[in-house]
Amino acid sequence: MDTVTQIIEAIDLRSQNIEVSGQEILSKDKVPLRLNLTAGFRIQDALKAKNGLADISGFLYKELQFALRAAVGEQTLDSLLEDKGAIDRSIAEYIRAKTIDYGIEFDSVGVKDIILPGEIKTILSKVVEAEKAAQANVVRRREETAATRSMLNTARVMEDNPVALRLKELEVLERIAEKIDKIQVNGGLDNILTDLIRISRD
Repeated sequence: MDTVTQIIEAIDLRSQNIEVSGQEILSKDKVPLRLNLTAGFRIQDALKAKNGLADISGFLYKELQFALRAAVGEQTLDSLLEDKGAIDRSIAEYIRAKTIDYGIEFDSVGVKDIILPGEIKTILSKVVEAEKAAQANVVRRREETAATRSMLNTARVMEDNPVALRLKELEVLERIAEKIDKIQVNGGLDNILTDLIRISRD
């Protein structure tokens, strides 16, 4: 009498995570990067998964690794740093297409870290510093231009209005008087700011 032996293997249908860590990949502009990827998946159809794949975890790891390399290799460092989500979207699209026939569903895919070589970090830091310095110079030039424009406008008003000029002179004199004890003026008030002014302290 033949004996039929059945092997029963448990397959976890709960949500699971898989990590793809320490991947050394060149960007499109040949910058060496190290990346860590994490993905969340669930086996929706155990029969499809087990009948189609001898090693489910190994298959998923390999495909995620391949997808990560392809996604990073087609982008420059600048584009990767500007939009890290583009890598996630590219990998998610790839892995979902690869696993749909095996009853496996991915609900999250994300690059956790993009680690730059030391020299690249130094260069980027210098670039950021230069950009901030340039922005500060632009702001300073705008402020200087605004101040100069204000002074020119004030000068025009003074030129056309002697009374306004006299008020400005008195305002300046008042500021000076607040800081000293005695003022000696040679000449009349008409020349109060242009004639010789001797300031002394008691």
